[in-house]
Amino acid sequence: MKYLLYTAMLGFACWMVSEVLEIVQNGYSPAVYYLTTAYHFLAGLGVWGLYKAQTQDKNVFNLVSAAMASLAYLALTLFPIQVMRSGLSTADFVEANPVYKLGAFVWLIGMLLFSVSLIRTGFFPKWAGVIVMIGTVIFAATPLLGWPQLLVNVTNLIFAAAVIYISVIGLKPAVPATAGG
Repeated sequence: MKYLLYTAMLGFACWMVSEVLEIVQNGYSPAVYYLTTAYHFLAGLGVWGLYKAQTQDKNVFNLVSAAMASLAYLALTLFPIQVMRSGLSTADFVEANPVYKLGAFVWLIGMLLFSVSLIRTGFFPKWAGVIVMIGTVIFAATPLLGWPQLLVNVTNLIFAAAVIYISVIGLKPAVPATAGG
């Protein structure tokens, strides 16, 4: 389990570096695409460490949410590289390859369910599950509502930091979080 948690930390750290680069460079670069690819793969594995850390509350809901989030991350692993090689914007690439809408939808539902499982189990602070939920909604809503990219970049940094934090908590012996989170 601890190696899966380290994998989650490394994956979400890749995402943080990717987001910082995107902000500093005011857009995408090969480094951003490659870091995002690493993030997808490592997060897809690391989700299972977070699931295993919540072992005192094994149930079908937690299992399904972890499976959906993991499957979506792994299915989208090569997506950034494909976008980069196409020369299209992400929106144009998805329009030309609508199968990725399914992966994005599975990720959205999986992460919303996973954030609920983080809140419900009480193993992690409840605020971390709320941050994952809000971050997921903002990430999904930004392209649909035309919100500024900087909003999603900053939200993603907070989202990733929260996941890294709960991964560190998962490394400690099982002591449930307090009711107040």
